[in-house]
Amino acid sequence: MTNDQSPPQMNEFSWKDVANALSLANMILGLFSIFCSFCKKFHCASWMLLISFLLDMVIRTVTRHLNICCKSGAELNDFAVFTTCGLASALLLGMDGPLNGFLAVIYVLATSFRLCFYSAAGTPFTYKGLPCPYASCVLASTALLTKGNTFILSCMASLMILFMMDQSYYPHDKILDSENWKKVVYLGGVIMLFLSPFSLTAFYCLMWSLSYIFFPDALWGKAVCLRVQHLRN
Repeated sequence: MTNDQSPPQMNEFSWKDVANALSLANMILGLFSIFCSFCKKFHCASWMLLISFLLDMVIRTVTRHLNICCKSGAELNDFAVFTTCGLASALLLGMDGPLNGFLAVIYVLATSFRLCFYSAAGTPFTYKGLPCPYASCVLASTALLTKGNTFILSCMASLMILFMMDQSYYPHDKILDSENWKKVVYLGGVIMLFLSPFSLTAFYCLMWSLSYIFFPDALWGKAVCLRVQHLRN
């Protein structure tokens, strides 16, 4: 009996290790982004956050598709998201003045509040408040396109804080296990990240994130609506 049960257990533990390794890699990207921001290399810091944005979708897909539910793994992933989407993203605003520093602190607090209290939406297939990776992607893309213009970044950060703290519901995007066109959008982001000019990639990711923020149901919630209707029936 013991021999029959050990292969599934080993397989389960190995996939948990893969998910944890991806979360750790995501956190390392955030730490590198923080280091780059301290060294005034905001271009590299923004680039790390865009990679983290794409990696986060892989992590969510792996944990959801394999039905991996582990307390330690969930805490590691939340800490990785807080590091990249909270601390690292806030440092893109710079610390040149008290106003930017204050806004950066508010952004970090909004991210932590969103992760702590809005994680469980209570409604199937939805997030409560804007998911932090999308807000981070908007800031990173804006930083690349504007070459770190602090005024524009401050305006975008204020807007992202409002969206994260808002109690509106956003659909689960499920990029990698949903409609084919969503997979094409993700694949396009990966290809552009490594093969296209920086400005074009930043524009692509910005439009991608803004489409999710301003048209969540019209573009990204069609499959979600079908699932909810199926559950009701």
